[in-house]
Amino acid sequence: MKYVLKAGEMKACDKDTINRIGIPSMVLMERAALSVVEELSGRGMLQKRILVVAGCGNNGGDGLAIGRLLSLKGADVTFFLAGKPEKMTDETRQQWDIIRNLGFEVQSKLEDMEYDMVIDALLGIGLSRAVSGDYLAIIQRMNLYRNRGAYVCSIDIPSGICADTGRIMGDAVQADLTVTFGFAKRGHFLYPGKEYTGKLLVRDIGITEKSFKAGKPSAFYYEREELQGLMPLRRVDGNKGTFGKVLLAAGSRDMGGACVLCGSSILRSGAGMVKVISPACNRQILHQTLPEAMLCTYEEKPDEKKIKEALMWCDVVVAGPGLGTDQNAAALMRILLEDKELPMIIDADGLNLISASEELTKLTSERKKGRTILTPHPGELVRLLHTDMEEYRCDREGLARHLAEKFGCVVAAKDAVTMVLGSEDNRLYLNTTGNDGMATAGSGDVLAGVIGGLAAQGMEPFEAACLGVFLHGIAGENASVRYGRYGVTASDIVKELMTAMGRVGGTS
Repeated sequence: MKYVLKAGEMKACDKDTINRIGIPSMVLMERAALSVVEELSGRGMLQKRILVVAGCGNNGGDGLAIGRLLSLKGADVTFFLAGKPEKMTDETRQQWDIIRNLGFEVQSKLEDMEYDMVIDALLGIGLSRAVSGDYLAIIQRMNLYRNRGAYVCSIDIPSGICADTGRIMGDAVQADLTVTFGFAKRGHFLYPGKEYTGKLLVRDIGITEKSFKAGKPSAFYYEREELQGLMPLRRVDGNKGTFGKVLLAAGSRDMGGACVLCGSSILRSGAGMVKVISPACNRQILHQTLPEAMLCTYEEKPDEKKIKEALMWCDVVVAGPGLGTDQNAAALMRILLEDKELPMIIDADGLNLISASEELTKLTSERKKGRTILTPHPGELVRLLHTDMEEYRCDREGLARHLAEKFGCVVAAKDAVTMVLGSEDNRLYLNTTGNDGMATAGSGDVLAGVIGGLAAQGMEPFEAACLGVFLHGIAGENASVRYGRYGVTASDIVKELMTAMGRVGGTS
């Protein structure tokens, strides 16, 4: 697990590292500069015409130090300082003095020249208002250099991006590479900031978790190297019951594929058994494409007695994929939601039924806290809260947290960067895996199944949702490599899920 910080949290860490731990600010600045130079050196980008665009804050001091080190390694470096020298921080003034003592000139006006690389050290993570005037013109000029072929490396965060939200504050630098220090910032992961960040590298310069004096940050993400340790353990003496029984309520007339996709991903995620509740019209397709599943089909309407027996049998419920929104689907959801204890993942039409029914809304809110996982895409989320997309765009995290509190549940808010959060604490998982190839019919059915399969193996709902989203994204990336991002299908994601999970998984 890696933490993701807000600007204020990062500044507090900086301050504690300097004042309490005792690492001087200039030492941190030199370490930051060295880490960037090492990265650029490894990319073969030293013998280049380089422009350093520095602001008066400490981000600018980082940039001046980077330019100095690049120049001493043989690069042709041009220094530019934005703003008035008297407004420089103490550390940036020291870097300014060093480069002047070494004989370098610092421009106060950007010239219309060609550069191979631009070091963006203009604004950093402290930006709190829209850029305008000279700073806006400087950002636009850096983007012009990039359009002409210059490689842009942003220091800490692309200038113009809000470190807390990822929003563009007027305009922003489009970076090819962003090197940040200590910890990633939320603006690196949240769109549109993620798109402007380019490739993100987090470098250690001496700021550690020991400086979390106000408590650990709420936001975090996973890296692929952690997957082995995140997976549920497999007992070597286990059996199909040991690894969990999942009841899947899915499918309707002409939507039998949702049963297959979700059921397959439940089993491929490690669950021992799955029983599918679906209309009888889906019996044949399930027998043919998911022979491992047990069936609980119905002809005219759901059989309440059989469903309650199935609820007593299972460990986890997954409800909603392809379920439809007719009276039978609503009746089925009512029976399922009357159970208050079982972990339940609700997706797709299950969410639509809840948003349209006061009775189902009430039943959902009455379930035991933390036992329900909702997996809405943006449209489903706003319907559940009876709001609109404009509010979603303005405060996605706030809406998702409100939904979690409303139902006392875990919310996996699906989007280009999926968020997972719960009602019982302030943890926020930001997913870093996946790509646009996964924007395909049935992808959400697969995700619901993955989460259900993990929950069936004993994972707590919040952890199951985080790991499920992470694994789902890895499988999507692998599918995109194999089939191309234009051609990925949900079935491809299931296949690559097998590959991803087949390489990991501990035993006890």
